[in-house]
Amino acid sequence: MSRARTRTAVISAGLTLIAALGGCAGEPPVPTNAIAANPDPRPTADAMLSQVISRIDERGSTRSQIRGSLGVVGDLTADGVVRYRGQQTDLALNGQTRGTGNQPPQRIALSIVDGTGYLQTPLARPAPDKPWLRISPGAGDFGSKLLSPALDQVQEAVDPRATFSGVEKATRIQTSAPDQVDGKPTTRYQLRIVTAQAADAATDPQQRTRFQKAADAGEPELEYQLWLDESGLPAQFAATGQVAQAGQVSLTSTYRDWGAPTEIRVPPAEKIGVFQDVPPQAQRPR
Repeated sequence: MSRARTRTAVISAGLTLIAALGGCAGEPPVPTNAIAANPDPRPTADAMLSQVISRIDERGSTRSQIRGSLGVVGDLTADGVVRYRGQQTDLALNGQTRGTGNQPPQRIALSIVDGTGYLQTPLARPAPDKPWLRISPGAGDFGSKLLSPALDQVQEAVDPRATFSGVEKATRIQTSAPDQVDGKPTTRYQLRIVTAQAADAATDPQQRTRFQKAADAGEPELEYQLWLDESGLPAQFAATGQVAQAGQVSLTSTYRDWGAPTEIRVPPAEKIGVFQDVPPQAQRPR
């Protein structure tokens, strides 16, 4: 995970703008546009999300626990730290994945620094003396092409800013209600990003492309859930979506110790490798 997450609902992406002129002289025109005639009654989330993003930037770091599914990769359970630096999100996670069937769980370590991922797992070992696999966005090696989308999803799962920044006004609050996370009081927001509106509003090219593809594919809205604690900081964040090469990915991040010191290291260069082509049969743990 540039990264590269339950939000807004939207009016059908197939709606077109129809000008409405008419009525008697001196009388206001009768709105025939579907959007004007049927305004979305749900409040926009821009004010709330702007405050959340500002508070995340102020604290700069957190400890996070991630649970969920990485599609074909299997279920993921991991704990670690996250550091927010401007638009950048660095992280270090340790945990395990569990595939389908009777496969035993596999240990996994993941670091993302300056947009480059470093993955350590017995099933993706580049060489006997290189336990870490480098995953670089836009790189031509097999590992980067295969795993970059899933890495993006993990990074977004720990950083609500990556999901909402730039499209706050295209996000609607579906519902909100009191809730608890780890026994502490929170407010749970069900959020919907209106994909057609987000594609128009987004300034980041990758973000704009993502929302446009979703709208074109018949997904008028993308759904997220965000729990805020009493100070307005995220206590939990949940997102589900289709990811290239991985399938359905559903992750929930739980946060604690906002502002805690973090140390995120890059593995030693001599321990890092890549898969230029399809790797040999995955190595089993010793």
